[in-house]
Amino acid sequence: MHRGRLLVHSSVSFKVETKEIVMKFTYKFALLSTIYMLVSCNSESHLDLSSFDIDSPVKKTDAINGFIITNSHNPLDVPEKFLKIQSLSAKLINQHWLENPNFILQITDLKMLLKSTNIVEANTYITTLEIAQKRYLKNMVAVRSQARFMQQDLDNTLNDYDQAIQVLTRELTLLETPEKTYQDNIKHLINDIKQATKKYSQLSNKYNKSLTTIINNDITSSSDLYDLRFSFVEGPHTLCSRYKGMDELLNKVLENCVYINKEQILSGFNEEDRIEVSSHIDNFAPRLWNQLISLNGFFDTNNNVQYFENSLRQQLSTARKDLRDKQNIQHIDIAKLVENYQTKISLLENQRQNILDNPLLTHDRKIDINQSSFVQSFQRLQTNVKNPIKPFAQKFHDPNLSNAFIRAYAKKTIQCYPSELIFTVSHTGAFSLPFSYKTQELVFDFHHNQQYLAFQGILTTSFPVVIKAGDSNVILRRGKSLTEKLNGRLREQWSKV
Repeated sequence: MHRGRLLVHSSVSFKVETKEIVMKFTYKFALLSTIYMLVSCNSESHLDLSSFDIDSPVKKTDAINGFIITNSHNPLDVPEKFLKIQSLSAKLINQHWLENPNFILQITDLKMLLKSTNIVEANTYITTLEIAQKRYLKNMVAVRSQARFMQQDLDNTLNDYDQAIQVLTRELTLLETPEKTYQDNIKHLINDIKQATKKYSQLSNKYNKSLTTIINNDITSSSDLYDLRFSFVEGPHTLCSRYKGMDELLNKVLENCVYINKEQILSGFNEEDRIEVSSHIDNFAPRLWNQLISLNGFFDTNNNVQYFENSLRQQLSTARKDLRDKQNIQHIDIAKLVENYQTKISLLENQRQNILDNPLLTHDRKIDINQSSFVQSFQRLQTNVKNPIKPFAQKFHDPNLSNAFIRAYAKKTIQCYPSELIFTVSHTGAFSLPFSYKTQELVFDFHHNQQYLAFQGILTTSFPVVIKAGDSNVILRRGKSLTEKLNGRLREQWSKV
């Protein structure tokens, strides 16, 4: 019995202690909740308007906007788009339109930038840029015409120099080269032609024999039908058409357009023999062509044009003429004549090089229409051509137009500041920051009375702040609203053009 009473006493004691702990926790929780509620009721930050002598009570209907400044956003920064508009305008206005190879591209980019502002005041500039684009394209017709004329004149002049140097160089070579050298060269060429002719005949005979074994007995009398004929069209192989008339492209010759009468030859054979005949043609035709042009070159009878002039027969003809001219030289003082030719050649080469060194020319000897020397020549000869960018430049520098555009741009920039970085201040000065992460600075815009205030320093929204005059990190700018301040910065940037 005694033992049982002891257990009951212990149980009652435990219940009393537990009740006391619960009461203490409830009290502390209620106290913390009360403190939290008090803090919550006063969590708004305050801008002490009275300390700044700002007449907010009189202007209760005028909103006071607050702006959060971060590392990447600041309402007073000149927008990147505005900088691009100013930069492109400067490039178009300050460079002659013909010296600017990117004129049309820059016009297009500037028009797109101005249109993207969605500002009515930009329309005047856009219109003048469209005028500039049309004038430029019209002017380029006259530019290309003059460039073509100058290119022809240049090519003719250089060709005259080349021919004169070539004639003198040949004469000098004749004087300096011994007669035996020409004789030996002729002997070698005659031997090379014999070997090349023999090789061509052998290839031709093998080709004919390869077909003779297949020819149908009924048409042997028409063996001339199987003669391989070539035709040539000057141009790169990649641009050659598959067929030219009745002729087929010779694919194994990759340097240029060579055609053969393959289909015509195949038509004289039975169907079952054409695959074998085609194989023989594909095998011999390119070899015969290469041997032909090496030996004789190729003469186009339709156009009376000789191709591959460095053939062996042409070299032999030139060598024989050189030997005759060498034998006809009867000058006694050859040394003096050599010196005279060398002087003339050097003079002509220097004069020719001076022409090529002209900055007007590109590396491939073409007229560069964007060079200042061409521009000067063009302006001198084409006095009636209008400057396409002039209307835009006049509008750009018109103070009335630029002031209206910049004012509208500044106003829209402030209005379009990221909404998550904007908050409103009540007429009593109360405000709440819309998010909790750190900011670099707060700016308050009192647009109604032309002033703005900057509160500098790292802030959080964990605890409310009170901003009043006299604080070391508070700066009040009077006489200009935030929009007017940005307007001044934009105007300063605009004036740099």
